[in-house]
Amino acid sequence: MSVSTVAGTPPALAEACRRAGLSADGARLLRSFANVVYHLPGEGVVVRLAEAGTPGKYDRLATSLKVTRWLHEQGFPVTLPLDVRQPLAVEGCLATFWHYEDGADDGDPVPLGLLLRWLHSLPPVPFALPTYDPFGRVRRAVRASLVLDGVEREWLLDRCAALEEAYYERVEFALPYGLVHGDAHRGNLIRTADRILLCDWDSASAGPREVDLVPTMQGARFGLSDAQRDGFAREYGCDVRDWPGYPVLRDIRELQTLTAVLRIGHRDDRAHGELRHRLASLRAGDDRIWHPF
Repeated sequence: MSVSTVAGTPPALAEACRRAGLSADGARLLRSFANVVYHLPGEGVVVRLAEAGTPGKYDRLATSLKVTRWLHEQGFPVTLPLDVRQPLAVEGCLATFWHYEDGADDGDPVPLGLLLRWLHSLPPVPFALPTYDPFGRVRRAVRASLVLDGVEREWLLDRCAALEEAYYERVEFALPYGLVHGDAHRGNLIRTADRILLCDWDSASAGPREVDLVPTMQGARFGLSDAQRDGFAREYGCDVRDWPGYPVLRDIRELQTLTAVLRIGHRDDRAHGELRHRLASLRAGDDRIWHPF
């Protein structure tokens, strides 16, 4: 993970830390993508800043805090939120605060299969969860994107409509319904010195468990080998590729991977190039390799 020391504390970060009783001195930028993520070395804290104007974002963050606290009580390995009032609305952002874990993602998806098997075997969550929505964020990103032309926008919205009909009218789910991570891919694993954690619960919801299995299988687009995907399926105890609904969920996942590059493609040349690459691939119907971003 690339990091950089922040030259001058951004106003949103400074105000969020002040209100949480934390020092932003020496803050390091860890990531600027769907969220802007900072590490506060002196505090042992990670601060995540999300755009406050994103529809439903506050509720999703509140759910992620509640879910991770409950999972910790169950003994499930998650990154833990700080015991402060949050999310905080500051400078057009929503801030959440998490204990820093010194680790990294080694790119191996196999342990994720075991973690998801554990997650899906837990007792029902004792509070209300939002219903999993496969298309809301994709449609919002398509409509708001500053890099699409009219033909591209219409093609993506038509693609959403066709897959939505298939998802709700023709797909028959085989696994039980319940808590899902909602964005379960290898990049959300943190391997510390003594354990592996599952992080980034912003998409936690109630839904069919298959949605947590598809990202790893769709990961062939990003260079995952058959052996890696076979190992993931073996650890989980089910190979979703054998299920008739898999192609529909795979195609939905491919659209979901566009959301961040749609949002930032107008200000980031690398994101813009990757968006063009993925769109060309989708419209051609080929299986060319995509690039993690």
